[in-house]
Amino acid sequence: MGYTTALLMVFIPLIGYLYFSFKTGPAKKTNNFPPGPPTVPFLGNLHQMPLKKSFIQFTEWSRIYGSHGLLGLQIGPSGKTVVLNNWKSVSELLDQRGAIYSSRPFLALVQYVLPPPGDVHLAFMNYGPKWRKARKTIADFLRDEEVGKLLPIQDAESSQFMHELMQTPQRYHDHVLRYFGAVIMDSVFGTRGKDFTDEGKIKRFFQVQDEWTAMLDQGSMPPCDVFPLLRYVPDGLTPWKGWKGRAEELKKRQSELYHELFEEAKARVDEGKSQESFVAGLLSDRETNGYSEVELEYLFGFMLEGGSDTTAGAFETFLLAMVAYPEIQKRAQEEVDGMFGMEGVKRGKVNAGALPFLKACFLETLRWRPILPLAIPHATTQDDVYHGYLIPANTTIIMNVWAVQHDPDEYEEPDTFNPSRFLENPLGIRSNSVSVKETSSGPSRKPSYAFGAGRRVCAGQKMAENSMMITMAKLLWTFDVVGGKEVDTKVETAYKDAILTGPNKLEVSFNIRGKEREQVVAAEWKKADEFLKRFE
Repeated sequence: MGYTTALLMVFIPLIGYLYFSFKTGPAKKTNNFPPGPPTVPFLGNLHQMPLKKSFIQFTEWSRIYGSHGLLGLQIGPSGKTVVLNNWKSVSELLDQRGAIYSSRPFLALVQYVLPPPGDVHLAFMNYGPKWRKARKTIADFLRDEEVGKLLPIQDAESSQFMHELMQTPQRYHDHVLRYFGAVIMDSVFGTRGKDFTDEGKIKRFFQVQDEWTAMLDQGSMPPCDVFPLLRYVPDGLTPWKGWKGRAEELKKRQSELYHELFEEAKARVDEGKSQESFVAGLLSDRETNGYSEVELEYLFGFMLEGGSDTTAGAFETFLLAMVAYPEIQKRAQEEVDGMFGMEGVKRGKVNAGALPFLKACFLETLRWRPILPLAIPHATTQDDVYHGYLIPANTTIIMNVWAVQHDPDEYEEPDTFNPSRFLENPLGIRSNSVSVKETSSGPSRKPSYAFGAGRRVCAGQKMAENSMMITMAKLLWTFDVVGGKEVDTKVETAYKDAILTGPNKLEVSFNIRGKEREQVVAAEWKKADEFLKRFE
C-alpha cells in the first residue's frame, strides 16, 4: 500500500466525521451536567484547554461558571470531565462515594509506555480486585508501625544530605534528589543510593521520571483518548512530531531500569542481605501473593515514583519559602535550636508536639504550592447525581488541589506563605470559614489535599512527613538559607510546567551556622556512612 493511500485511509474518515459533526451541531450535552464555559461543535471545550498549568485556568473558570465546587467540561464529541474545586465536593464525592469515584480514565500514553496489557502500574490501574490487592500490599508496608522502623534510614540519609550541602552547596538540587531517592532505594530495594552520578540508578530514575511526567502533561501528545484515529496518523504530520518515538524510548528506559533494580534486589536477598527491605518481605511470601515478575517490577517502581520526586519537589518548595520569607526561617530556627541546642537534631524528638511551628511549615508547604496541583484524575464507574447535577459513568474527575488550597473563602491571603495559620486553626483556615461550622457535624475536612483524597489517597503520607520533618529540622539547625536579591515565588513563572511540578532552580546559598555545628555534621556523617554500608 502506497504512503499517499495510507494517509487518505486515515484522513477521509476523520474529515467526514468532522464534517457531519459540525453539520449536526455542538457536542451532545448531558441534561443537568455541571456548568462550564461555552462549547463549540465537535470540540466541546477541547480547543480552550490550556496546555500549561491548567489548574490556574480551571480555578478561574470555576469562579465564573462553577456551581457547588463543580466545573463541567465537554471534551470532544462525547468525553466529559468534572473538575472539583472546593473541599466539600472532594469530600462528598471522592471520600464518601469512593465506590463510584475511584477508577481511572483511559490515558493513551499509558498504553504506549507500560508493558501490555497496561494494567501493571498502580497509579493508572482501574479500580477493582487487582488494584485493591496491590494497594493492600503497599499499605501493609507503609503502616505507621512499619514506617517507624524506617526512621534510622531517613536519619542517616539526611545526615549524608547535610554533609553534601556543606561540601558542594551549588549542587543542592542533585543532593535533594539523591536524598529522597536513596530513602526509597534503601527501604524498598535494600540497595544504597550513595551518589548522584550519571551511571547511578537514582539519577537514571529521575531522568526517566522527568520524561514520564512531562509526557503525561496536557499537550505533550495528540488527544488520542478523545480522537482514537489520531494514533494512526504519522506523528511527523502532526504538531506533536516525534511523540511516538519519545514514548517508545521512555518505555524502554523505564522497563530496563525497573527490571535492573528488581534483579539486583533479588540477588541481594538471595545472598542473605537486605532482609528487612520491602522486596525481601514480598519475595518471602511469593507463593501466596501471586504477582508476576513484571507486576513486581512495576509495583516496586511505583514505590520509587511515589516516594521520591513528590517529596523532593515539596522540599524544594520549602527551600523557596525559607529564602522568600527569612523571618519565618528565623522563627523556625529558634524553635529547632530551643529543642536541640548544640548537640544536633535527634530523630526521636522530631514530631509535631515538640516542633509545632516546624510542623506548621510542613503543612503550609503542601498547601501553598502543591506538587501535584491537579492530582491524578479519577473516573466514575456509574451515573451519579450531586446537588441536582448528573455526573455520568466514565466521566473523568479532576481534583483541583490548587483551587481547594487557595480558596479565598477558606484561607486568609492564600498566596502568602504563612505557617501560623495552622497554629491558629489545625486546618489552617479562617475562623469564620464554612469548614469550621460544617466539619464538626458533617464531612471531614483535611488539613492538606496534597496527598489526594478518597480510596486512592497516598498510602505513604506518614513516611513522607517523617522524611520532610527530619530534613527540614536538620537543614535549619545547620544552615542559614539565603537567596538572591530577587526571589520569584509566583507559580506561573517560578514553577516547572509538568503534571508533577516543582520550583525552578534557585539562586541560594547555604551558610553554615558556626564551626561547632560544622563539626557535628561531620561526625554525624561518619556514623551515617557506617550505618548505610549495610545496603552496599
